[in-house]
Amino acid sequence: MQRLISWGAGELGGRVIEGWLAAGSGPALAFTRTTDKHAALREGGAEPFTGSPRDHIEGEDALLISLPGSPRQLEAVEALAEIAPPARAVLVSTTGYYGGARGAVRVDDPPGDTERAQVAAEAEAAFRRWAGDRGVIVRFGGLYRLGKGPVGPLARRGAPPEGPEGKTLALIHYEDAAAALLAALRHPSPAPIYVAVTPPCPTRGEFYRLACARLGLAPPSFNDEAWPPAVYDVELLRRDLLPTPTWPDWRAATTRS
Repeated sequence: MQRLISWGAGELGGRVIEGWLAAGSGPALAFTRTTDKHAALREGGAEPFTGSPRDHIEGEDALLISLPGSPRQLEAVEALAEIAPPARAVLVSTTGYYGGARGAVRVDDPPGDTERAQVAAEAEAAFRRWAGDRGVIVRFGGLYRLGKGPVGPLARRGAPPEGPEGKTLALIHYEDAAAALLAALRHPSPAPIYVAVTPPCPTRGEFYRLACARLGLAPPSFNDEAWPPAVYDVELLRRDLLPTPTWPDWRAATTRS
């Protein structure tokens, strides 16, 4: 039995821990910044800790780095630089790596030129240097579930943020994201990088028109910037990690109830 070490046990990391234990894959250690979730983690069967897992990682472990934001991910990977990687290491990255994505988006495309894209690329590069062929990077789109995701800020603000109508919202449900990560942790010969979204992804116009109608808000307005929609290549994701999404329709992300 293999041991899972999850650095980060938020909603996504917590779902992965739950799935790992439910499948009987082995024990799970959860590393968090605070003790707020430790009681729930223990109740679910995981062994919680605060801080870094650096001194706990062993050669046959499966490591998940599921920390919010590329700067924290970069800091985490740099903290592991002097130890050997475990049998499998998986980094939760972001489609923000591509910057303002337009047209066809492929796994091997270069990073965008935005600050967010450059930091994501830096974190991924550090991870690849450390983990080598034992590492897997999964670039997730925006995560959502009922009541959480882009519809939450929309409901609070009463209107979408300013932006072009044609820009694509890359989305994936938490349940499908966790399933993809579990598969990446277990796959005998995974690809080094995956793009994890659930196409067809909506444009901002499609998403916010429907979400505003469902929330009883005024119809949204957009700026006049022309923006070709992005089409994400998820062939590798479908082949290896998520053949059939449980939540294939983005419209589930447009309601709070």
